[in-house]
Amino acid sequence: MRQFERHLMPRPLLLLATLLYFQVTTAAGAERNVAELFTSQGCSSCPPADAVAGRLRTNPAVIVLSIHVNYWDGPQWRDPFSSQVGTDRQYTYSRTLGEGSVFTPQLILNGTQSFVGSQESAIQHAITASRVAPPAQVDLSRQSDGTFLLTLAGSAKSADLWEIDYVQHSATQIRGGENGGRRLDTYNDAIQIRRLGIFAVGTMRLPALKPPANGLAVLVQTPGLGPILGAGAYEMK
Repeated sequence: MRQFERHLMPRPLLLLATLLYFQVTTAAGAERNVAELFTSQGCSSCPPADAVAGRLRTNPAVIVLSIHVNYWDGPQWRDPFSSQVGTDRQYTYSRTLGEGSVFTPQLILNGTQSFVGSQESAIQHAITASRVAPPAQVDLSRQSDGTFLLTLAGSAKSADLWEIDYVQHSATQIRGGENGGRRLDTYNDAIQIRRLGIFAVGTMRLPALKPPANGLAVLVQTPGLGPILGAGAYEMK
């Protein structure tokens, strides 16, 4: 685990296949865990957690999102997936969860639990223990024109809707920094995070994915990045 100190005090710490696509959606009342891994290609402690993310994503009960922070970026290496919005998301979680620092690799499960991202056994145990059906249901279906029909059901009053577009798998040759000379495999790398508005039962259209994005997740989340109340995802093949 690598802590990053900036403004905060440090803390010790299913598949349905078609010819071209497969879709992963949330059925009404189904459990769907959301695992957000805050990672960086510039952090030498992160590759084991990236491998954990790769294994977790094979579980249809888990939506994995790798969110790359930018505070490891430097003159020797800049993570091409890093963003300020992703970094801000991690800092918001730190405040919401009452933590004293941010660190990499950090995995946030369902917006409520924080783990060192490489602690696979603890993460798997927490996933297994999460058996409560979410109050909100999310279904994503791809239309013939490439756009997506988002269908929302259930109850999640005043909750926020988040869209996260991602790349399912990336292999990057690192040319500098702590991981210089290594080839890193990362999974479900977020390349766009945007708030869609407030949860409301019904349907809405989402635009087609723009390459290199080939995965889309929608989260229903308590304001202020609180507990995740429902989620769905769609992946292209």
